[in-house]
Amino acid sequence: MLDEEKREKAFQSIGRAIKEIAPYSGLGLQLAVTVVIFWFIGKLIDEHYGTSPLWMVVGAMLGIVVGMYNFIKAVIELGKKKEKRDEN
Repeated sequence: MLDEEKREKAFQSIGRAIKEIAPYSGLGLQLAVTVVIFWFIGKLIDEHYGTSPLWMVVGAMLGIVVGMYNFIKAVIELGKKKEKRDEN
């Protein structure tokens, strides 16, 4: 019985950890996709106007700024939600 109780507690703690990590797991991918999309738009503009690599660099930098803004905003919102849950 004692081993079974320990196993149950271990599974519960793992479940809690996964539940707390899950909202943050997609943020890195979202940041990377944002940078790649802006870089690709810059690449298309460069190909159209023949200004390579000007707009690719501008697009990548803009993607980094926009991606980081969204990343930080999401982390702050998730932190507020967690605090609210912890209070209840």
